[in-house]
Amino acid sequence: MNLSDIRKRLEDYQAGRLDAAGKQQLQQALDSLSEEELSELFPVDAFINNEAHQLPEAAIDAALERHRTNRTPAVRFMSLKHLSRYAAILILLLGSTFLFRKGVLNWERKTDRRFRTMRIADGHHGAITLSDGSRVTINGGSTLYFPEQFDDSARIVYIEEGEAYFEVAKEAKRPFYVRSRELNVKVLGTSFTVRDYKDESTASVNVNSGKIGLKGLVLSAGMGLTADKNNGTFTREEIDTANTTAWIRGELIFQDAGLQQVLQVLQHKYAVRFDVKDSTLLKRKYTATFRNNTIENIMQQLKLMSSFQYTITDSQIVIR
Repeated sequence: MNLSDIRKRLEDYQAGRLDAAGKQQLQQALDSLSEEELSELFPVDAFINNEAHQLPEAAIDAALERHRTNRTPAVRFMSLKHLSRYAAILILLLGSTFLFRKGVLNWERKTDRRFRTMRIADGHHGAITLSDGSRVTINGGSTLYFPEQFDDSARIVYIEEGEAYFEVAKEAKRPFYVRSRELNVKVLGTSFTVRDYKDESTASVNVNSGKIGLKGLVLSAGMGLTADKNNGTFTREEIDTANTTAWIRGELIFQDAGLQQVLQVLQHKYAVRFDVKDSTLLKRKYTATFRNNTIENIMQQLKLMSSFQYTITDSQIVIR
């Protein structure tokens, strides 16, 4: 039974069209899938913090209690072990074709493999070493989900949104995956940056060392790939790794960057918000390097480069 067949069976289950034999076949099909196949079938990252797809804890606990009370030998959901498998449990128990992020996290707390959340506010950086020794540096305005301990088949972390630099510990038997709303990166032993903010029209991966796999491509050091969220296209290009990792060193480097891109970087670096009154200003290009500058100093230099006017009130900057 392939993934397409399983999706159809899940829809049949939700609609009440499966008999006991059909439920057992579906259970067997789910049990036979690999962790990667299950992650493709139930894409956790697509539903992170989506309020429409979250359930209250009471509803999840009630569903689990009903299952404990009424379970039958034909449906052995409690044998499932991995995160994606728990997603399958919730889908079948709660009668939904969606994966509920909150449900997954609550269910995981009932097991010995807990997930943690690391949120970094705008204006700050953070770093963490994962259980396998991999190190992650996280930019402002970012949220990372990661397990306390990785399972035996794969190492998977999720970026709800934001930017992070990964230095992945090499393990041939356990591939490392980084997933965001737009990107699904398979790591082949490397260091690289992932950027995927909700309010930006593109998402990107830039490889600093080693190799990664993405969208059927293998990207090596010095290569990057940008996804256009509006039209679904991908662009591969050579990059300057010193530029793409500059934020980790506290530097901001712009090469022929539009004002909109510049402001997107500044808002997460300095915890400010911009209101551009003249949209034509967003098309202007900037090449500049800033090291340990205040936001006031940077705005003054940008003003001199393009002759716009601005005002700063608390954390709000208005550009005219």
